[in-house]
Amino acid sequence: MLETLENLSIAVWVRESPSLFAYTLVLSLHAIGLAIVLGTNTLIALRLLGVAPAIPLTSLRSFYPVIWAGFVINAVSGALLFVASAKTMGTMPAFWAKLVLVFTGMTIALQLKSRYLNLPSLATGAVPGGARKLAWISLVVWYLALIVGRLTGYPELIAKWLGSWASGL
Repeated sequence: MLETLENLSIAVWVRESPSLFAYTLVLSLHAIGLAIVLGTNTLIALRLLGVAPAIPLTSLRSFYPVIWAGFVINAVSGALLFVASAKTMGTMPAFWAKLVLVFTGMTIALQLKSRYLNLPSLATGAVPGGARKLAWISLVVWYLALIVGRLTGYPELIAKWLGSWASGL
């Protein structure tokens, strides 16, 4: 199945076309989507942790359409990057770990919004304690997703690291 995906005409075009509109554009869009999602979630988490207290907490809700726009950019560009090298990515634990972390990050973002950013008490500016804990978890999850996602670009290095680690057990 992975080989079939990798042989799709769109996958071949993304992987092999010399056009700047192929791999270069798709990878750039993926980086832009990541910056939007990660950056916006970071802004929300930092505000919930007490940074920039003059910014009303209720205004954080307006960031969610931006997060979704970045997520859509990442989903489309990520799917194109995946099919371009499906055999490699589909068998790489780091890729699947990244997907789990992104899913977890988006779930936490939605929990922050539904649990804490719709509270009437936010008008006073007080941040509920649970929001702080979830904000920290959000930061950890999103930055782990960033790191693990970046490591998927180096499958030989990861195999070398894991191989040497596993042989030491």
